[in-house]
Amino acid sequence: MKQLMRFAAVGVLNTAVGYAVIFGCMYLLGLSAVVSNVLGFAVGLVISYVMNRRFTFRSVASAPREMLRFVLIFLLAYFCNLGVLLLLIKSVGMHEGIAQVPAGIVYFGISFILNKYYVFARVAADPTRQKA
Repeated sequence: MKQLMRFAAVGVLNTAVGYAVIFGCMYLLGLSAVVSNVLGFAVGLVISYVMNRRFTFRSVASAPREMLRFVLIFLLAYFCNLGVLLLLIKSVGMHEGIAQVPAGIVYFGISFILNKYYVFARVAADPTRQKA
C-alpha cells in the first residue's frame, strides 16, 4: 500500500512540475502551446522515471533497460487512457470532463501495475530488499 501511495505522490509531483513547465514556456518564454506541452510532458516523464525508480520502487537495476520499459509502459497506459476516453465520449455519450476521470483511473492502474511487475520487476522480486 505504501508503494501505491508513493506512486500516486510521484504522479502528483510530476504533473505539477509538468504544468509549471508548460505554462512557464507559454507565458514566460513565449513558446507555442504545442512546444510547451511537449517540453512539459518530457520534463514530467523524466521526473516520474527518476522518482519512481528511486523513491517508489527503489530500483538498483540497469537504468537504460528500465528507462526504455518505462517509456513503453507510459505510451501503452496513455493509449489505453485515450481509448477509454474516446469510448466513453463517443459510444456511451459521457460528458467529456467526466470521462476524463475513469480514463485517468485506467491510466493510473495500468501504469502502476506494469511499472511494479514489468519495469521495476527485478527489484520487486528481490527477497533481500526491504519492504516498502
